Amino acid sequence: MQTYRYMVQTGGFGLFLGLAAETARLTIPPAIGVPISDRVWLDASEVNHAYYGSRLALNERELAWLRLGLSKVAGGIQCVDASPYILISVRTLQIIEVDYAEAALAPAVAGWAAAEFSLAPIRCNVRRDTSTGQFTFDWNE
Repeated sequence: MQTYRYMVQTGGFGLFLGLAAETARLTIPPAIGVPISDRVWLDASEVNHAYYGSRLALNERELAWLRLGLSKVAGGIQCVDASPYILISVRTLQIIEVDYAEAALAPAVAGWAAAEFSLAPIRCNVRRDTSTGQFTFDWNE
């Protein structure tokens, strides 16, 4: 199981999130997870905290960020993997609470998938609105 570490450090903020996942290639639709595209599915039902070993219950916003990130690379995955169904199961998150923003899940899972499937690295620029604290991501699309 490969771990991808997403890190951004600028003058105004820093983000860090490690993500480990595994891939299952299936001939029938997965019994768990949600479809991201016709053939790529995401499962985040059994995610552990890398440092504490405890189970993490991801909320709907966190799941939405994972779906967004994986959707950015799903087409590329389908081009390089001919399996009828590809289930990506997120298993571990390395979270340091002071540097954690759930929005970092999107570029982290996209980066993990790009590395796992030997895709071109995902270029994603992040900005933080200093007045609201919200992060925005530019996927260069």
